[in-house]
Amino acid sequence: MPERTSADRITFLPDDQVMEADFSDKTFEVSGQVNDFYDELDRRIEASGEKWFFLVNYRNSTIMPEAWITFAHRGKKSNLAYSLGSVRFGADAATGKAILARSTVERFDPNLFPSRDAALAHLRKLRADISPNQFAGLKKLDEAATVRGPEGRILFHPELEIMEVDFSDLTFERASDVNGFYDVIDRKIAETGRKWYFLVNYMNCTILPDAWIAFASRGKQSNLNSSLGSVRFDATKATSDSILGHAREASFDPNLFSSRDDAIRRIVELRGAA
Repeated sequence: MPERTSADRITFLPDDQVMEADFSDKTFEVSGQVNDFYDELDRRIEASGEKWFFLVNYRNSTIMPEAWITFAHRGKKSNLAYSLGSVRFGADAATGKAILARSTVERFDPNLFPSRDAALAHLRKLRADISPNQFAGLKKLDEAATVRGPEGRILFHPELEIMEVDFSDLTFERASDVNGFYDVIDRKIAETGRKWYFLVNYMNCTILPDAWIAFASRGKQSNLNSSLGSVRFDATKATSDSILGHAREASFDPNLFSSRDDAIRRIVELRGAA
C-alpha cells in the first residue's frame, strides 16, 4: 500500500467544525517531514477561512528525537493561529508522556483520550456549550489570527532543557517593543523555576537603531539570570553583524548558525560538555 500523503491525512468535518489530523502509523524521523506536514495543514486551514477544533490521531505514531522540537514548535503555532480547541487520542506511552511533560511546562490541557469516539464527544460538548452567535465570531479566521504575540513565540522543550524564542518576521522599532517582549520571556522562565539553554530564531527579524541598546541589555540580563548557554540561527546579515559586534565587545561566543537544526546540534554538544 502506498504511503499516504500529508493531504490524505487531513480531513475536515464541517458539521462539527472539526479538522482531523491523522498521524496514525506514521514516523516523523526528521524536522523536514514535520514541516512538510504542517505546511500542508496550515495551507488547508488558511484556504478554509475558518478556525477549527483539532482532532489528532496518534495511533502507532512515532516522533523521533530529531523531530520532536520541530513537531512541538509547529503544532503550537498552528494551535495558536487556527484552533478552537484540541484533543488527542491513541498515543502510546512514550508519546503520551512527552505530551504530558510539555503540557506541564507550557500550561495547557493535553486532552488525551483513549479513543476517537471519546475525543470527538469531548469536542462536540465544547461546541454545544457555545451559542450560535458567539461561535460565528469565534470561528472566523482573519489576518489577526496569525499574528502572534510574545506568549505564542516562547516554547519550552524540557527533554533538551531548551527555551526557544521566535523573533521571526518581527521588527523591534523602539526600546518599549524590546522591553515588552523580554518582560514576557523573563516571567515565563521564572514560572519554571530553573535555567534553560536558549534557542533564538532571528529569521527576517529587524532590530532598528532605537531598539538596539535595549535589545542588547535585556538579552544580556536574561542570559546572565536564566541561561545555561545560548545559540542563535537564521539571522539577516545586518543582524548577524550587530550580534558579532556585541560579542566582540562583551567577549562572548555568539553561536550563530544558518539553520535551526545546526543550532540544536550545538546545544546537544553544550549539554554533553556540561
